[in-house]
Amino acid sequence: MEPNMNILTFMIGVSTAFFAIFALHILCWRENRTRFQTVLGCIMAIWAVLSMKDIVFTFPGMYEERVLDWVMMIDGWSAMTYAAFVFETVMPGWVTGRKLVLMSLPFAVFTLLYMWIPEQWVVYGYALFLWCFAWTIVGVGYVKMKRHLNYVRENFSNIDDIDVSWLKPVFTFAVVSQLVWLFTSLFATVATDIIYYVLVILLWLMVLKYSWNFRPIVIESNNESERSANNKNELPFAEGVLERLMEEQQLYLKKDLTLSDLAEALGTNRTYVSKYLSQVLNQTFYDYVNQLRIERVSIPMMREHPEYKLDFVACESGFASISTFRRAFIKLTGQTPSQFGNALVL
Repeated sequence: MEPNMNILTFMIGVSTAFFAIFALHILCWRENRTRFQTVLGCIMAIWAVLSMKDIVFTFPGMYEERVLDWVMMIDGWSAMTYAAFVFETVMPGWVTGRKLVLMSLPFAVFTLLYMWIPEQWVVYGYALFLWCFAWTIVGVGYVKMKRHLNYVRENFSNIDDIDVSWLKPVFTFAVVSQLVWLFTSLFATVATDIIYYVLVILLWLMVLKYSWNFRPIVIESNNESERSANNKNELPFAEGVLERLMEEQQLYLKKDLTLSDLAEALGTNRTYVSKYLSQVLNQTFYDYVNQLRIERVSIPMMREHPEYKLDFVACESGFASISTFRRAFIKLTGQTPSQFGNALVL
């Protein structure tokens, strides 16, 4: 067996083990898993099977055009796992049996067509369909991601486990992987297949890292409230009431403060408060609360007690994590907390 084939065999084994281990951990050993995590675990199991079937490449005489074409036809179905993952992330509950069946129809048509007419034009047509399918997922997913990002920043002060901004690098990496996959499928060599396996493992490692503790948020509609809050002049509380309430009750110190909590404290609804923040204060709820935390607590505490550790300052200021504290601090001051603290000492 040639050296590259030995490496390919090793990578097939590594890929199969990688996906199988995570599938077992999520589906069998992870306690209190969410629906999203169940979908992710099923995707890992599917990829374990898809990787394991590639062991056929290591058999003598199997690395030839007809076998490679069939492998491409089968592997193309994996595009559905990307769609399921992206849409379940930004639209919780999207994955259903009916939608999966409908989505699988074009894949089934191309597979059956190749069984009936095993010609290269069918393979090329399938590759074109997969490329369009992938870009559709990225396009729709990106639009939904932006909507999701706006929603969480308008409604939550702690977004560590519900933020989906990590999808941006995932989209980029996925497009690169898709390009490599198409190239390796149409112009297959052992070396390019090795590169593809490395990229796939890195892609899903990235996904697992960012989504391990992710909690999908269902975007609630405010249609009824929006009809009665078309401009800032109709806001049911006078300018300054919200700010005074935040100061007097120090609501910003509540780590999981939401827009609904603030609206309840004001005796109004979320839409009115959101309109006031965006139209009068020109801020999202997320930015407004974090600015108060830094201005009212973090900076005074760092000036008075430069010996305090940053994670303690972040916790006392109402932040749920040091990473959120750091991002908010940089956005407000243009400096990291460490740089700000060092400047105070000098």
